[in-house]
Amino acid sequence: MRTKRTATLAALSVGALFLGACGSAGGGDTADSDTTEEAANLASSISVAISQAPDFYNGGTSKSNSVYNTYVDNLVHSNFSEYSPDGVIRNEEFGTFEKVSDDPLTVKYTINEDAVWSDGTPIDFDDILLNWAAFSGKVVEGEAEIFEPSSNNGYEYLNMPEGEAGAKEFEYVYETPYADWENLMIGSLMPAHIAAEQGGLSVENDGEALIAAIQDNDTAALKPVADFWNTGWGYAEGLPSLPDAALIPSSGPYKLDNAAGGNLTLTKNENYWGENREGATESIVFKTIDDTEAVQALQNGDVDVIEPSGPTGDTKDQITAIGESVNMITGTGMTFTHIDLDQSENGVFKDLKVRQAFSKCVPRQDIVDKFVKPVDPEATVLNLRDFQQSQAEYDEVLEAAPSASEYDEVDLEGAKSLMEEAGKTEPVDVRMLFSSASQVRADITALIKDSCDQAGFNIIATPDAEWTKKLDELGSWDAAIFGWAGSGLVASAQSIYDSEGVQNYGKFKSDKVDELWDEVARTTEADKVLELKKQLEEELAKDVYNVVLYTQADIVAHNSGMENVEYNPTQSGVTWNAFEWTKKA
Repeated sequence: MRTKRTATLAALSVGALFLGACGSAGGGDTADSDTTEEAANLASSISVAISQAPDFYNGGTSKSNSVYNTYVDNLVHSNFSEYSPDGVIRNEEFGTFEKVSDDPLTVKYTINEDAVWSDGTPIDFDDILLNWAAFSGKVVEGEAEIFEPSSNNGYEYLNMPEGEAGAKEFEYVYETPYADWENLMIGSLMPAHIAAEQGGLSVENDGEALIAAIQDNDTAALKPVADFWNTGWGYAEGLPSLPDAALIPSSGPYKLDNAAGGNLTLTKNENYWGENREGATESIVFKTIDDTEAVQALQNGDVDVIEPSGPTGDTKDQITAIGESVNMITGTGMTFTHIDLDQSENGVFKDLKVRQAFSKCVPRQDIVDKFVKPVDPEATVLNLRDFQQSQAEYDEVLEAAPSASEYDEVDLEGAKSLMEEAGKTEPVDVRMLFSSASQVRADITALIKDSCDQAGFNIIATPDAEWTKKLDELGSWDAAIFGWAGSGLVASAQSIYDSEGVQNYGKFKSDKVDELWDEVARTTEADKVLELKKQLEEELAKDVYNVVLYTQADIVAHNSGMENVEYNPTQSGVTWNAFEWTKKA
C-alpha cells in the first residue's frame, strides 16, 4: 500500500486581508523621552479584515489547513522556520538546527532554553514527539492513521525521534533523504501537555505518560489524544467565542484573547521570551468582512488593512479613489487559480477526451484579460502547475513540457470533435463549485458557460458558502474553481498530484506521476529536481490533471499611518511579521 500524501498548501480563494503598522519618533532630548513620546503616539490596536472567520487553533489538520487560520497562527505559534517574502527563513528566537550527518541524513535541533507556552509550560521534546506522531502517518490503528494531519510530507521519511520528556535537544534521522529537510519544521506545534491531559493521560512527571505511549505505539492510549488533536481545538462556526483559555496557550508574541460575532482579538503574550519579536502593538483584531465590503470598511476606518481575494480593476480604482489616507501595494505572488475536475469512477471527467474538450473551450485568455490584467497589465495565462511566472525556471520548464501549451487558444470545433469521439451526443452537465463569497469566481464561471455550452457542455453555477467542505464530497460537484497558495518548496505540492494525495480532490491517477513525485521528494540536488519536474509538468498536462488559469494579482491596502506593511507572496501572508506592526494614533 502506498503512503497517503498530504500537503501544507492552503486553499486561498476565500479572501485574506492583511495589515501593517507605523511608528513615528516624537521630539525630546533623550533616547528615553523619544521612546516614551513615540509610544504615546501609537495606537494600541490594529484591525484586519478577513473574509472568513478562523475556525481552528490547530491549523495542522486536514480540515483546518487554510489561510484564514494561517494569518492567526503566524502570531500565536512559533517554530524553527517560517515563510517570508524572501522565502523560508529561520526563527532563531525559537531555536536552532544543523545537519550533522549525510548518511543517514541527520539534523540536530535545539529549542531555546527560555521558550515557554504562555501558560508557563516549557516548549520541549514532548511537543516535538507529539508533532512527529501527528504528522508521520506511522501511528495507525489497522491501516488507518489515528491522527488527521494536513501533511505527511517529509515526516513519513523520519524515524521516531529519540529523547526524554522535558528535553530541549533532539535529532531527526531520515530513513531516506528528503528534499525539503531544512524546511520541515515549519507551521504550528501543538502543546503536548494540553493534548495529553484532554486525552486522559497524566501530565505529571513532565509528560512521561505521553512520551511512553508514543514510544510504545500504544494506540489505545493515544486514540483519545489523537481525537482531541483532530477536533478538540476547533471553534464554533462563525466564531461566537473561544474555547477555555487554558486549552489554547500561545508560543508566539501574541495570544488568543476573545472572540465574538466572527471577530477575533489577539493581545500581547506577556510570557513571550524573544526580544526581537515582541509585539509592537497591544492588540490585533481580525474582523470577518465580506470581500465586497472590504474597501468601504477601509475607507470608513473600520479596519486598517485589506487584501481582497481576487481583486479586480474596480477594486484598484476604488482604493485609489480613497486618496492619501490609504496606501496601496500590488504584487504577483504564488497563488494560482485553477479548475479541478472529478475524474473518479463515476466522474464527468473520467474520460481524457472529455477533459481535453473542456480545456479547449475554457476561455483562459479572456479570463486573464478581464480579471487579472486590470490589476497587473503584464499578466499572462498560466500553463504550468508547480511553477508560476515569477519563478526563474518557468520558461525553461514550459519549453520542456509541450503539452502544457496545447490549450492556449479556444478551439470550439476541436472540443466538439473530442466530445463526439467520447460518445457524448447530448450536452454534459458540469456543476461548477466555487465560493459563494467570490463575485470573481461567479463571473469567471459565467464566461466559461458562454464558451463551453457551445462545445457540448452545460455549465451549472454551483456557489456554496461551505465549498471547502464540499471538495471532499465527490458526487456533489463536477468541476471546482479555487486557488492554491504555493510555498516554493520542492515537494510540498506532492499531495495535490499524487494518486493517494488527500488534496487530489478529483482523484486523478497516474503511476508515472506518482513515481516522479517520489523521486523528487527524495532528491536533494537542485539540477536533478528541475529535470524531474519538467517530466512531471509534461505528464500532468498530457493527462489534463486540471485546467490552470492564472497566477493571482494581489492588492494590499492599508491606513497610511501604518509602517512595516510588507507584501508577502507566500501562503503565510503579510502577518508573518505582525510583531513589527504599529499605527499612528
